[in-house]
Amino acid sequence: MDIDDERMLDEVHSIASHAKLELSDLAGHPQCIYFGEELNPASMRLLEVDSTILKCVVEGQRLIIRGDKTDHAVLCTDSKTYDLKVAETSNTLLVLKDCFTKDNLPSGENRLHQKRVTGVSHSYLELRPLRPRLKKLQMLLKENPFAGSIYEDTPEHSGKRYTMDMLLDIVQASEGEIRDELISIKACLIDGHWRVLDFDYESQVLTHILSLVQENSWSYDEVPLEETLSTLENLEPRPILEHCLKCCGDFTRGKNDDGSEEAMYSLDPDKVCRLFAEMLLRPADKFNLTEFLEVWQQSVPEGMVTTEQQLKGLALIDRSCSPPVTWHFPLSDLPENERERFDVLFKTKERWTLDEITSYIEDLSTEKLSVGALLQRNCRTSLNAAGIRVYNTKRPIK
Repeated sequence: MDIDDERMLDEVHSIASHAKLELSDLAGHPQCIYFGEELNPASMRLLEVDSTILKCVVEGQRLIIRGDKTDHAVLCTDSKTYDLKVAETSNTLLVLKDCFTKDNLPSGENRLHQKRVTGVSHSYLELRPLRPRLKKLQMLLKENPFAGSIYEDTPEHSGKRYTMDMLLDIVQASEGEIRDELISIKACLIDGHWRVLDFDYESQVLTHILSLVQENSWSYDEVPLEETLSTLENLEPRPILEHCLKCCGDFTRGKNDDGSEEAMYSLDPDKVCRLFAEMLLRPADKFNLTEFLEVWQQSVPEGMVTTEQQLKGLALIDRSCSPPVTWHFPLSDLPENERERFDVLFKTKERWTLDEITSYIEDLSTEKLSVGALLQRNCRTSLNAAGIRVYNTKRPIK
């Protein structure tokens, strides 16, 4: 140990004494911090991370900042999205190349270590878990829906088409969340581009499939995949046929007459009935509820049963008027922003029961924000004439 080190150690001990600290309580190897000749805060950004992000960094996983030029930036892992904001601090943040902590103190004789400050900052980037902003994904794909191969070169369907890489560049969400949303909105990969099907076209394809099922007296639980594709491929492309089967059912395996296994789809009655309800409601304004329920049941394939539960997030029912009515009111058309969402809901309907409003706000909930918490901060509650608890707005609606 040289003379300078002894003198500096003496100074450290003196400072500790003035601070009324017992030397026996301190870890060895004190670190003397000094400023380097050049400090360039503009060349760096400090990022505060949680354990999830830290694990990604340590394991060498990707962290990507996403958003279009007019969007607020978000940071994405492969499966989660974080809001990215600059946080100012009154403390001065010193950046050092390396620094010992209690977990990595060097072994051996206690001695003084000199550490040079390479940067100074008064702000850092703060991360907060964020619901993925996926409304833009729906809007982009609805610009040019797929309505069949014969319409692909028409002026009505000349809009932009998006690959996954293009979507990742401009949609503020992780790749995992984007892929989940593509499944949710029933998007289909066609010639390398993600497309949603035109609703009338999707209805037409499903009608072909259901007609074939009925002609062959197949069970809705066992629709043979290969026979369906080979029979209908002259009407619609095989990938589109299988996509519509996937959207309205689940892949399974059944037995042929010879006992061998065969790929099949089990059609989900709720999904099929819901699609038929949308066929009836889309072109209408408001529908007499009793008449709608009768026509709807008559329109669905024989053996399937319609229920009002199948209309959740698709249509509203108003029993306060005479006669009661229903109309098309899809969740997918509502704003992504929480406040805007509640404003639209209360403009549409003054009072909501818990069952009615839940299907239109549960997608806004997170691990830390339940449906109940959303209602508590946006709604007042009261009892209607029937003694049922209802929710109305806390604030004036513009």
